[in-house]
Amino acid sequence: MNVGPRSPDEVLSLLRARGDRVTTSRRAVVEALLAGDHHVTADEIAARVAADHPEVHRATVYRTLDRLEEVGVVTHVHLGHGPSTFHLNDRPHHHAVCSSCGGVVEVPLAALDGLAERLRADHGFELSTQHFALSGRCRTCA
Repeated sequence: MNVGPRSPDEVLSLLRARGDRVTTSRRAVVEALLAGDHHVTADEIAARVAADHPEVHRATVYRTLDRLEEVGVVTHVHLGHGPSTFHLNDRPHHHAVCSSCGGVVEVPLAALDGLAERLRADHGFELSTQHFALSGRCRTCA
């Protein structure tokens, strides 16, 4: 299991180690990302940042999220028809979204290994499922 940064200081240390400046704006974005829900949209992060730091522009939030993704700290996923969501890349996993209630189930990476191996062997296709969610119905709705 990949264990990544769990605190704002750990995330910011990773940026510093890669030669990035750590600004008040970047700290605010990281703190907002780590506060609350595990899967959060860029707009939700921007709103959290604006509550305490109204001087931080929305574009700064997006650029910071892009940089955090470039260095492997966060990842984004499309959970359906809405905006993509961001979360720490500390526990890589797949996502399954219920088409009835919208619930999100985090699925271990190994759950799709058999399918990935079959696609590779039979079709020479490399499966990449972490960027988009699987769609179906949850246990309750099924």
